[in-house]
Amino acid sequence: MSWTESLGEKLSTFAKEEFNYKETKDVSDASQIDLGVSGLYMEASVIYLEIKNVPYILKEHGRRKMAQAYTMVSEVLNAIAEHTGAFVNSYAPDAFLMVYPGKEETFHEAVKGALKVAHALSEDFKSQFDAISGFEFSMGIDHGHIMGTKTLSDNGTEHIAWFGSCVYKAMRICKESARPFYIGVSGSIYHNLGEDLRTTTKRILGIKKSVEIWTKVTYQYDNVKKHLYQTNHKISLDEA
Repeated sequence: MSWTESLGEKLSTFAKEEFNYKETKDVSDASQIDLGVSGLYMEASVIYLEIKNVPYILKEHGRRKMAQAYTMVSEVLNAIAEHTGAFVNSYAPDAFLMVYPGKEETFHEAVKGALKVAHALSEDFKSQFDAISGFEFSMGIDHGHIMGTKTLSDNGTEHIAWFGSCVYKAMRICKESARPFYIGVSGSIYHNLGEDLRTTTKRILGIKKSVEIWTKVTYQYDNVKKHLYQTNHKISLDEA
């Protein structure tokens, strides 16, 4: 049997099978699924982070510097994910998916995680990223159900690719966000945040006042006018 016939036979088998899945909150359950038509299903809040200007970085610094920047961002995201109850997927050559498995309680943790990422990339480790002139990023956040399926790379490493409307909505929100508004959230996320993530205290004319940290923006999603909320607020890595 030729390789094309073998591929056709495998695809025919996959096409006839029903996609099986395990509902979970634990990404380690992927060890229980195979590389066929099976996967993981979970409810989650997702952060889509994009490195905004890859063509510019490639032109100015070259491939090695771009790969270095990607690796540095990955390290930041994985470290913050480990301390905030999330996991990270490399989503594209210029993007990452940061996933907080769970229901509405994850709104708070995902937004706080994004605020920490923004602080880390633009404040805490600014000197390290300053070596990559023009480095920019943005994040979009939404909540919903996602399905993950295993893929196998050419070096034999297993990966999980995630799909869900909330992923693509987070991606769309991310596209609307840019300096100084590093973070955008969907309306459903914003309206379910507590006061501690909706406002901050600032001194205005010598008087401490509570001020809104989010700005309402209108955008088009699936040809429907919707609202997202953007912020340039950040919180430090050691803040609880």
